[in-house]
Amino acid sequence: MFLDYFITLYGLGIYDRVILFDFQNIIGDDYLELISKKFDYKLIFYDDIEKFRYIFETEIKKSKGKYLVILRSDLYLPYDIRCSFYCKNVSYRELFPKLNFYSLENSTIFDLDLLYIAHENLYNRLDSEDETRKFLVQDMFRRENVEEYKDYVICQIKSLLEENNYSNWFKIALLYSKLQYVQYKSGSMDIDSEFVHEIQGKFKEFVLNNYSSLSSYSSYEGPVLINRALDYIIRNSEKFALIVMDGMSILDWLIISEELKGISYKYSLTYALIPTITSISRQSLLSGKLPIELEKPFNLANEKKMFIEKCKNNGYREEEIKYNRGYDIEIQHIDKCVCVIINDIDDLVHSQNQGNLGMYNDVKLLSSNGKLKELINKLYTNGFDVYIASDHGHIETETIGNPIGVGVELETRSKKTLILKDYADCEKMIEEFNLIDYSPYYLPRNFKYLLCQFDKSFGTKGNIILSHGGISIEEVIVPFIKIEGVDV
Repeated sequence: MFLDYFITLYGLGIYDRVILFDFQNIIGDDYLELISKKFDYKLIFYDDIEKFRYIFETEIKKSKGKYLVILRSDLYLPYDIRCSFYCKNVSYRELFPKLNFYSLENSTIFDLDLLYIAHENLYNRLDSEDETRKFLVQDMFRRENVEEYKDYVICQIKSLLEENNYSNWFKIALLYSKLQYVQYKSGSMDIDSEFVHEIQGKFKEFVLNNYSSLSSYSSYEGPVLINRALDYIIRNSEKFALIVMDGMSILDWLIISEELKGISYKYSLTYALIPTITSISRQSLLSGKLPIELEKPFNLANEKKMFIEKCKNNGYREEEIKYNRGYDIEIQHIDKCVCVIINDIDDLVHSQNQGNLGMYNDVKLLSSNGKLKELINKLYTNGFDVYIASDHGHIETETIGNPIGVGVELETRSKKTLILKDYADCEKMIEEFNLIDYSPYYLPRNFKYLLCQFDKSFGTKGNIILSHGGISIEEVIVPFIKIEGVDV
């Protein structure tokens, strides 16, 4: 779709050495990686003049290989290097000529594929800024556009489902969340339930068969499993702030990011710890440990202590480490490691009476208050590398009743998980409620873990609620964001 259009428009694949000047950060890393793979380009980001000069003199000049170089800031590019490449400016004016480029530059573009579809279906030019802004928030989400987009995304997902690996599931999770976003934004698109069951069924199969191997993957490019997040952050940042958005799903982030105009970021995903409950997954995030290594894996009482301990073990002094709950934080010049816990989204999940649509509207209202943007600005302008992470997501479910007489259950806010200590034979209950007898991957083995199916939860039978604790794709795969720039 957009990728093929972009490749043709910019002559990619024709030239062996290409420099793209993308000062507005229009083309995301995912597209660039696909282009690099398709045409066997070595992808290089030009962010240091001396470093690139070295690469050019020692490698590129002598090589017959293919190179794609990306400039996202107005750094000096020497004339001899420029003459050795095919150079092209990436601009909204050229990509979408029927729209006002100034409005595009100053708007948050949800998805380039949807924008491309809507632009192709547009018969008239929209030269004014107001017309283009209206197009981006309303007309782009007309039925004909979103139905074409849905067909395209479903085709992509079905292709990705053919190869069952952890990185493909990252791509599927993002595409599926974008479909959900368009569904609630447009109000005129439905996602076929059979397709949803296909995705969730195959993801469940992946979790039961492959989740136990995720801890073996390197966190060099980004944390695959959430307990490696701090290792990644500390390795890449000397002074950092980690904002933990409790319960934030990918869909929530898509909504929130609409209000982060002027903030650029690198987007990636990671796997939460299962069961996807706060005490297990957030403690693993802040301690760098797996639940089986935690003293109290089902209690949050020690999370501040564990964050401080993790930072101290990596060479920081205790007075340089700060743990804070809520948006209001006082920054001191000595602070080098900051953790900020924000509970707003998880609170909305557990008080939500209107299902996913209600959650969409509530998160939209929450993000419009500007508190997160203000917090990011404050931390970034005080010299911190800012990261945003989530400990787990959430999903809309139907309640199936409450099991009784099952031994001693540990108290959690989850409606999808039973963690049993003194348990007898659970086979009858598993059969009655169609539960998943979950193997204790990374978990204390002296407990039994019973999980609801992806679209079910415990509670008075027949209600629709939002919850977490299970192994649906929305609960397990969550955002991990690095803020790269702030316009102040």
